[in-house]
Amino acid sequence: MQSQNNQYLQFVGKPHITAVIAGGRRRVNYTFEDKSELVEEYDINNHELITRKWKKLSNIKESQWVYEIGEAPIDQQSELKLSNTNPIFVRKDTPQHFQFRVRNLIYPEDVYQIEIDEKTQEIVIRTTNKKYFKRFAIPDMRRANLKLEQGKVTHVYKNNTLIVSYPKPDQILEREYQIRQEFDKLNKKKPKEGDLECVQQ
Repeated sequence: MQSQNNQYLQFVGKPHITAVIAGGRRRVNYTFEDKSELVEEYDINNHELITRKWKKLSNIKESQWVYEIGEAPIDQQSELKLSNTNPIFVRKDTPQHFQFRVRNLIYPEDVYQIEIDEKTQEIVIRTTNKKYFKRFAIPDMRRANLKLEQGKVTHVYKNNTLIVSYPKPDQILEREYQIRQEFDKLNKKKPKEGDLECVQQ
């Protein structure tokens, strides 16, 4: 899992890595020197990244998983988030794009404005009727020391969902290609439920 390992080294040191087949997914667990944890879950067949979540140590309260990609299970979501009327923000990438969805937005299509804040390197969503506002970074870009470029962010609105997309740079696409190549090699061994595929210290 060396190609995955490299992207996180500069932030929290060299991780201990394990990978296991669980629930039809390839789950890669990282434990870092500061005891923080990262879990990435991939579809075992097409290698789609379904979930990426972080847990960092806290002396104040019990640490909670923070989802960078995907959504927490229903029983871990707050009552506010479970409401059928409140906007729900979730990231679900495609092979070529970072993609972010905001569900439960009922405003007309022409009120949404999306731009890049070049100073903070964040994508900003706002509405002309001032009913919704959200700013967010793309952690993958920050980890790779790549800047967001004005004009590359796009959006569509359909079925009460705003979909914001940003194309993945070649550097990100190459890394993801290398990961898929590694997984293809592992799949040739016909992994089964519960198989431990690799351990790295």
